[in-house]
Amino acid sequence: MAGPPPLLESTEVRQVQPDGAVLFCGTSLRVRIVLLSPGCVLATARGELIDAQDASAEDAVLAELDRELERAGTLTMFADLRDSPRMPSESREKIAHWMRRHQARLRPSHVLVGSKLLEMAMSVIAMLVGGGLMKIHSRPQAFLDLVRKASPKITELPRVPE
Repeated sequence: MAGPPPLLESTEVRQVQPDGAVLFCGTSLRVRIVLLSPGCVLATARGELIDAQDASAEDAVLAELDRELERAGTLTMFADLRDSPRMPSESREKIAHWMRRHQARLRPSHVLVGSKLLEMAMSVIAMLVGGGLMKIHSRPQAFLDLVRKASPKITELPRVPE
């Protein structure tokens, strides 16, 4: 099996934050990833994929998840997508493909949505992948309670910086 993709060194795309989180920045899309424990990540996103720089940020996020999957062997994902209004079909297909490729090593994951369009997009991904790997949530407190089970030190859901 090939190793994870190399780190993207572009300061425009991948930025390590003072608290250890990693921020991925496109033109309109920003994703902040925090490692809660080995093989367990919390991703918080704001914006949407509009242009090539956003697509590069999305690719960098998936590469980061590949690296954590290689390190830990399995991956549980918590994704707070409340500040993302929608997801283009190209992204749905890319994420579904990534999830199918790693399906045997993915643990049930949780996604918090704030828009009906994004909820529908996530439902399409869940159907394409199958296996009950993704639970979609619309209530922030219920989602936070699940995150806190994995990482009790989390007291509130982080936000993506401007």
